[in-house]
Order: sequence, then C-alpha cells, then structure tokens
Amino acid sequence: MKNNKNIFLIGGGEIANGETKDIDKIIVQSAARDSSFVFFGAAAGDAEGYGDAIIEIFGDYFNVTIATEAKGLAHAEEAINNASVIYLGGGNTELLMNLFKKWDLVKLLQKAAVRGAIIVGMSAGAQALSSWFIHEEDGRQEIRKGWGVISDNISILVHATKISFDDAKKISLDAEQKSNYQIYGIEERAAIKLDVDASDLEFIGKGRVWS
Repeated sequence: MKNNKNIFLIGGGEIANGETKDIDKIIVQSAARDSSFVFFGAAAGDAEGYGDAIIEIFGDYFNVTIATEAKGLAHAEEAINNASVIYLGGGNTELLMNLFKKWDLVKLLQKAAVRGAIIVGMSAGAQALSSWFIHEEDGRQEIRKGWGVISDNISILVHATKISFDDAKKISLDAEQKSNYQIYGIEERAAIKLDVDASDLEFIGKGRVWS
C-alpha cells in the first residue's frame, strides 16, 4: 500500500550549499534510519561531486548507494527494488530519461512509488517524474512528456519565477489535457510533496510554489 505524499518534486537549488536543507530534513524524517537510499546522478553525467554531496547530506542517516551507468543495470535494479528512498538528481532531463528508457527502469520506479518508497526528484528529476513538464530553452517554453509516475492531471515548471510561470500558463492552455489540468511553478528551494495521484499535496521549503 502506498504512503500518502511520498513524492517530492524539488524546483532546484544547490544541495551542497544548503539551499534545500529544509526539504532535506523532511526527506530524512520520511524514512527509517539506516534504510537504503539510492541516488541517480545521470542527469548530471554521474558527476562525482554530486554523489559526494548526497553522501555528505544523507549518509549519516541512510545507507546511501550511488547508482551510475558504469555500475550497470543489475546494480540499478537491485538498488531501486530495495530502496526506501530513491533520489533523482538535477541536470539535463533528457540524459536521465534516456538512461531509464534504455534500462527499462521506469516500471520499477512506478512499483516503488506504489509500495510507498520515498521518491525525490530534483529539477530534472522532478520533470522526469511528472506526466507533463514545461521545458525552457533559449527563452522559449514547450510542454514535454515525462514518465507519468504521478497523475497526468498536472504539469510542472522547475526553477520557476513569477514571470516564467505566467508564460507557462499561456502555453499550457493549448495542451491536450483533462478539464481538471493544473500547472505548478516550483521556485528554487521549494518543493511539492504529494501522493502518486496528486490528490494530496503540500508546498514545502523556503521558496514559492505558484498554481
């Protein structure tokens, strides 16, 4: 049986600099001490420094595993299947989604979410978890499709500002969505904590969330 609000969608922020420490504390409180925590840094090219920062923040409480492409598919599958916390880091969303597609890991992630594992998406990770997200590049925005680990009724914009969120609302009107479609703009240092159905959610952190 899934837990309520076991999904964290973080809008951005430098974890190594403590910008997400209020959110990190809530993540720590959401799972048992010494339980398994797996980090995927594929969106950042498995940068060693990113993994080191994750260990620094969460390693005193959780048994942290860093899953990389070099460690292979079997390691990633075992880590997801046994994890109490699965953390998808920020960077390039396409890199992360391509790896999970190549290794067919999305279905395992969905099963983990349903069984109640804590699933955290930072920036690119949050976009991938969503059914729909607003991609920004060179001053332009477009709606793209994520994995759909959470409800298909919402779309998210990470690293949001009030201006970028207002722009995203305009393009979202053209999307082929259900009548109860909702868009959320998540500022850096902010997160949405929600269940897989997006029927129970709250805003956490020091940043803002627009809806």
